[in-house]
Amino acid sequence: MQITIKGRHWKVTPDYREYAERRIEKLQRYFSHLISAQLTVTEEGYRHLAELRIFGNGFDLTGKAQNPDPKAALDAVLEKQERALKRRKERMKGYKKGGRTLRKDGIPTAPPEGTDRKRPGVEVIRIRPKPRTLTVDEAVRLVIRGRLPVLAFSDADGGGMRIAYRTEDGQVGVLELD
Repeated sequence: MQITIKGRHWKVTPDYREYAERRIEKLQRYFSHLISAQLTVTEEGYRHLAELRIFGNGFDLTGKAQNPDPKAALDAVLEKQERALKRRKERMKGYKKGGRTLRKDGIPTAPPEGTDRKRPGVEVIRIRPKPRTLTVDEAVRLVIRGRLPVLAFSDADGGGMRIAYRTEDGQVGVLELD
């Protein structure tokens, strides 16, 4: 992992650099796919602001912490990043292993053979639409052109009720009811 340490309005001492590198290297035990880390320590008056950006394979995490002591600020931001890396790793594990399995859910048992299973009934809706007055040719064209599988109509010639329907092979049939 490549580690970059910068100081703004503050000189990074070799002692602090060694301490920070040693602590940042330990983040790899939480998530092994880390590519680089950038630590920026800014001194603003009496406080030190530590910002740690971690780049990995497909992600970028940023954490900030402030404290009067620069080592304490680094420790605080490292704790935040450790928690974030642990959450990310758990999320990835949950994504891979979160599906349903027989081991988790158990094997479904069939009901005993003597009992009757209740099946949901079919609800019948009765509607009396006004019958269309069409010729047989017009009804066949409507069934072919439209998405209707069945069309009920009365013949314009004064005949009885007729039903035009689509067959499985794409043809159209007409039933004449008297």
